Amino acid sequence: MRKKKGGWKGMIDKELQEEIDATLKAGGLDLLEFSLTRQKGGLRVKAVIYRPEGTGTDECARAYRLILPRIQMALGVQDPYIEVYSPGIDRVFRTEREWIAFKNCYIKFMTSDSHDWKKGRILHFDNGKVQIEMDDTILNLPIASIIKAKLDSSRKGEKVNGI
Repeated sequence: MRKKKGGWKGMIDKELQEEIDATLKAGGLDLLEFSLTRQKGGLRVKAVIYRPEGTGTDECARAYRLILPRIQMALGVQDPYIEVYSPGIDRVFRTEREWIAFKNCYIKFMTSDSHDWKKGRILHFDNGKVQIEMDDTILNLPIASIIKAKLDSSRKGEKVNGI
């Protein structure tokens, strides 16, 4: 990256996302979604963050405080419009980041084999494959075979193995 007068003008959105992701990770937060929209006279930033112990207003405020100076330095925009969200209790999975971040969380999912909702708990994700525990069965599925997955809000608050 080249530093130019007025900030990091040579940084592209992907590099900025990676920098913000690393900054949030160091602060105990996972970045699930990130987008920049340049609008006439300004910049709009959207970030969806997650913390396994809970994601509330304190975590969103902390993420905002970590993101703001990075945007200001990287893009030279002093007053960007920044929105920081929690993932929500019925979050629909869109990226591999979610399969990783929501390890040990309960989910509902549909596969290409069956369009019925199934329920389980994410045990592991790696190289495009997810391991899901369903009752006493462990499934190993490529995420390409999962047509829809979301957090199971009916299980929200339950601890793994009843603990």
